Amino acid sequence: MNHKTILSLGFLLLCTSVLIDSLRSANAYPQGPNISMGSNPIDNYSASCSSWDTLYTNNTTQTFIITDVVLTYPGNNVAILRVNGQRIYESRDNYGFKSGLKIEPGETIDCVNSGNIITISGYYTH
Repeated sequence: MNHKTILSLGFLLLCTSVLIDSLRSANAYPQGPNISMGSNPIDNYSASCSSWDTLYTNNTTQTFIITDVVLTYPGNNVAILRVNGQRIYESRDNYGFKSGLKIEPGETIDCVNSGNIITISGYYTH
C-alpha cells in the first residue's frame, strides 16, 4: 500500500467518525411561557359586572396569567378588577398585557363595570 491509499483510508475513517458522532438525539428547550391543560391552554372568563361581582376564582394548583381584558362597551364606564381587595386593573379601554397579571391558586377576581360584560383571557403556568 502506498501513502496515498493509507491517507485516503484515514480520511474516510475520520469522516465516518464525525458523522456518527453528530447523530445524537435532539433536545428542545422552551422558548416562551410554559403552558399546560390541553392542546389549547388559553382560557377566558366573562361576567356581567355590576357591583363587585365575582369574575373568576382560580381553583387550580397553577398560577393563571391574565393577558387580555376585553370590555363590552369600551370607553363608556370604568372597569375595575381587584384581587383580595386590591385593584389590579382600572381602565375604560380594552387592554393586552405584555407580561400579564398573576392570579395565584385560590385567589378570586372581583369586577365592577356598571353591568357591562368584562372578559379576561390568559393561560395557566406550570
